[in-house]
Amino acid sequence: MRARPAGAGTVNQSISISSRRVAALAACVVAGVAAAVASVSSISLVPPAIEPLALEIAGATSTVVVDRPRPLVADRLATDGDYQTLQKRAVLLANLVTSAPVLERIGRRAGVDPDEIAASTRVTANVQSVLTDPNSEKRASDIRDARRRYRIEVQPDPTLPSFTVFARAPTIAAAEALANSAVAGLHDYRVALARREHADPAQAVRLEQVGTARGAIINGGAKVVIAGFSGLCGFAAAGLALLTAARLRRRGRAGTRPPGGGPREAPARSGPPPQAAVVPARLRPAGERGVAAALADWPHTTRVLPWLVALFMAMIWLVPFNVIELSVSLPIDLPLDRLVLPFIVGAWVLALAAGDPSGPRIRVTWIHLALAAMVVVACASLVIEARSLSQTLEFDTSVKKLTLLASYLSLFVVVASVVRRSEVPAFLTYTLALAVLCALGTIWEYRFKYNVFYSLSDQVLPGIFHVGAAEAAALDNAGRRVVRGPAELSLETVAMLAMGLPIALVGLVHAVRARARIGYGICAALLVAGAVATYRKSAFVAPISVFLTLAYFRRRELVRLAPLGVVMVVMIPMLAPGAVGSVAAQLSGSRLQVDTVSDRTSDYDAVRPDVWSHLMLGRGYGSYEHTSYRTLDMELLRQLVDVGVLGLAAYLLVIGAVVAVARAPIRARGSLEATVALSAAAAAVAFLVVSTLFDVMSFPHSPYIFLSIAALLAVVSAPAERPRR
Repeated sequence: MRARPAGAGTVNQSISISSRRVAALAACVVAGVAAAVASVSSISLVPPAIEPLALEIAGATSTVVVDRPRPLVADRLATDGDYQTLQKRAVLLANLVTSAPVLERIGRRAGVDPDEIAASTRVTANVQSVLTDPNSEKRASDIRDARRRYRIEVQPDPTLPSFTVFARAPTIAAAEALANSAVAGLHDYRVALARREHADPAQAVRLEQVGTARGAIINGGAKVVIAGFSGLCGFAAAGLALLTAARLRRRGRAGTRPPGGGPREAPARSGPPPQAAVVPARLRPAGERGVAAALADWPHTTRVLPWLVALFMAMIWLVPFNVIELSVSLPIDLPLDRLVLPFIVGAWVLALAAGDPSGPRIRVTWIHLALAAMVVVACASLVIEARSLSQTLEFDTSVKKLTLLASYLSLFVVVASVVRRSEVPAFLTYTLALAVLCALGTIWEYRFKYNVFYSLSDQVLPGIFHVGAAEAAALDNAGRRVVRGPAELSLETVAMLAMGLPIALVGLVHAVRARARIGYGICAALLVAGAVATYRKSAFVAPISVFLTLAYFRRRELVRLAPLGVVMVVMIPMLAPGAVGSVAAQLSGSRLQVDTVSDRTSDYDAVRPDVWSHLMLGRGYGSYEHTSYRTLDMELLRQLVDVGVLGLAAYLLVIGAVVAVARAPIRARGSLEATVALSAAAAAVAFLVVSTLFDVMSFPHSPYIFLSIAALLAVVSAPAERPRR
């Protein structure tokens, strides 16, 4: 037999691997192209045909002025009351435009079937937003009207005797004709009504259209955006499926391999190298000292990524980044966090590609898989509902919300891969220190009516940034003072402090020395006092959920700490005097039935049409905006509306995965694992509780904090990896 050349098997194997990778890449490209074409085309098999869909929407506007037969401007005896009366008449006529008899005449003049026209009149009066929220019957009719090709929306001016007509149609000419026909159709109805009532039409108020309607395409590039997004999702889904299949195949081969069938690798040696154990760092050469500093644990390290993570965590806890934007005009809104996070992710990608032994390592846990499932469901909901969201002009808003979800996931992945197992205690202590600073600033705002977070951010940041204003003595609808802390909402500050509270309580439980117990007890008292200082009922509910979680896992330890708990209860009223009584009064039977409670309970019935019409995957991630629909004061309900039953299950799966991963370390009662796991489990329960109190995912402080703590749990719970060669 002819001898096989040395290395021929390795070359053939390399060629085979390369060909498989090329084939896999080609399959992903084909899947992406197919998804992109299917999203913007109508595909039929019999006969085979691909026809592009008409996704563009044209819009046109016209302004109508309402006046008396004798112009009011020329009347010297006219008073402010005359203008107010005429403005109310304009509101009445604006509502009349969208009535059935007027729509029939508008459709006749525009050459459109009136049944194809959806019409609505906005409420522009100065009333509370809760009075304008649609109920279930109104939403059912809105969902039906959303399928219609033509739409008229009338907006009365809140102060002037005029109203504006917004018309939508498949073409610009049709939109302009519809907008112009609105005034003519209303005039036809008024003339017919006057004749029927034997009245003189000349004595009625006059309607004057300011010029002719002008239209344009209002969702230009919709096909490109939808096709690009769907193609990217199809490419990613195919790649994920191929990677999963390859991993399962490798596991199957490893399971069928006979014992002793292959060479075994030498066991990985743990612990520091012998030189590091013998020679002190200060006696090594300068080059070796630099390497040792790079390999050391944070904060005694020169590695850049841990410091970037620490700076971003400080921004999360101490900076109102969600109300800080660039002063320059951009096509999209870019708050401070979405300006900083891409640089951190970019540095992470470069370090990962470099393959440095001190660089990031991706450790896949059940928490990673749960977050991936949440993102997959969100993307699937947008791909499936892309056409309908484009027709309602909500697709761009949904994509923006998806980028916010991607930023949450990015922070989790970066922290879980950058932070080492030995660095977790330092980051946990650092998180507690930031939480205490947040609580101190909130208490300061409560007592002195000065928001240090907003003020310092405005003074420190350059002039190209604009910081939103925080009114020191503002009141909400219930008459409570608004104490924001570093967040945009008071409820958000409560959620932040509630998720930092478990770190202090777990440290209190595990502390051995009296000095450490006193320190952790003071931190816990400050965190609770900071939450109570916001005047929100959630300041009692969220911390109680943390105490109950710790009591479930550490009942005996908490009982022994009861005397210290009494001291904490005494300290809280001293730190925030009057706040405890104010919050407790809101929980009484007579004060509990306030607008914030009744409005939240009314949401359940109001969203039934949206839930039942899109049960499994919802109407599209992030598409249910409070500016257009109801303000849903419950994240679980918003998830159900946006991404359906599957999306709500994925959201709960993320929280459940944190608790499930934490259970084993908690029961083991190890020093490091148990501390991190117990803190993360209690933070997850607090996050679940606040998810029932407000739309927590719309305000990024809380999700960032929850996922950063979950990432620390992922670090200590992931299986140890072999050192890189």
